[in-house]
Amino acid sequence: MNKLVMIGLVWLAGIAVSDALADSPSTIDSEALNEPGNGGGLFAEGCNRALHMRVTEWAVHDEYAGQAPPPGQRWLALELEVENRMPADLIFDLDYEEAVLIASLTRQGYLLVDGQRVSRRTQLDRARAIDDGFVLGRIGDTRQGSMVYAIPASGIDTLSFHYYHDDYAALSIPLLGEMATAARRAPADNMPMQGNDLMEIAVVSVKFPDRLHGQAPPEGMSWLAVDLRGRSRWENPADALALDRDAAIDAKVDLPHVMEYVEAGGLLQAVVDGGHGYVRDAELSNLLDDPVWLPEFMAGGIAVFPVPEGAEHIELVTYFPEFRAAGISSDIRPPLRFTLLDDAAPTDHAEPLALIEDEPTPVSIHALDFRDRFAGHQAAEGEVLLLIEASMTNLSGVGGMMAVSQRLRPLAPEGELVGAYQRGPVELVEPFWLPANDEPRHFMLLYRFVQPAEEHEFAYGGVSVNSQISLHVGD
Repeated sequence: MNKLVMIGLVWLAGIAVSDALADSPSTIDSEALNEPGNGGGLFAEGCNRALHMRVTEWAVHDEYAGQAPPPGQRWLALELEVENRMPADLIFDLDYEEAVLIASLTRQGYLLVDGQRVSRRTQLDRARAIDDGFVLGRIGDTRQGSMVYAIPASGIDTLSFHYYHDDYAALSIPLLGEMATAARRAPADNMPMQGNDLMEIAVVSVKFPDRLHGQAPPEGMSWLAVDLRGRSRWENPADALALDRDAAIDAKVDLPHVMEYVEAGGLLQAVVDGGHGYVRDAELSNLLDDPVWLPEFMAGGIAVFPVPEGAEHIELVTYFPEFRAAGISSDIRPPLRFTLLDDAAPTDHAEPLALIEDEPTPVSIHALDFRDRFAGHQAAEGEVLLLIEASMTNLSGVGGMMAVSQRLRPLAPEGELVGAYQRGPVELVEPFWLPANDEPRHFMLLYRFVQPAEEHEFAYGGVSVNSQISLHVGD
């Protein structure tokens, strides 16, 4: 049997399967989606030139495989079928292989909620889950299994599944309501937006809620909730015929790709009063840990930060690592900055009490103070807590992850480190991103001493300085 006859028979078999499922609804009932335990059959489908995807079942859960969803969300389980429909012209005219590679459904398949929030697949039950990556070796080969996504617990108007292959056009499947329109894909006129060659990012709204999903902020802190959205600008050349059967055989086009804001857990910061950098609360944020920017939609999620009460100036800053992928230069992109609160411009701090000229990351000591209690710690009888307020800058020109809690070690047996903190106070998450170009990051180190003294000896261990220093509390 020749290839063309085989292709024709497989295509007819696909029609028969589609007809058998056609009695199922094509979209999810919006009211049913709001009730956990609901679900049913579905006939929602989409295709590009090489693949056909079909969602055949759906169900919502308050718990899945023994795991609860993030606050304010539920699990949506989808049964997905993927079929190889490689067309004859790609095989004969461009010498494509008959096999189609699905590299990673986790990194190529996304749920879009209301045209503005992106959800990535969560693998919870591997026994039922469709493989993350696989090869469909022959035309007509299929693979089926479940995929699970976190979605808002209520209030969803539109829902769609989007798959992005490296070589073929994006594939979209509407699941609830109408697919987001071109107007909704574009940023609003009042949406502050900045970008570079890889992505554009916009701040849609800024709120300071008293509580989020029933949780109050830590004492001395406020919640900052930022609706952050982005869109990919990353494109790579592809064969036009792989996207459009009417294209010329030798034509090339720019194929848009998903752009991941990698390492954003530490690089996306709320910078308070010019020197205090706070990272997201991972539990309360529904913006993905590594946010995913889709090519066609301005979409993202809510990033939640704890920030100190009484902050006068807050910026949302997106720092960038070195991106490594096809068609991307190794240049470090400059940070993007969005002013969220501007009651007062950041002011220069007073001259430090001491400067440790550790190149390329010098440390300034700004204050030393004895405390009876701090951040939930209490000095026992005969003891004292010593709080050191300090900052570090980076003169290297390249940002990097840093830790500070072990740089200043009290010489035994005088004391011990209790913890590292940020203004608020909240615990300092280490290692933290230290920006390049002399942008300071402030922190506090809390020590416990058996008895107070005007002067304490510390061993400092850094990059270019490893020595013993004395800090005088009276200063």
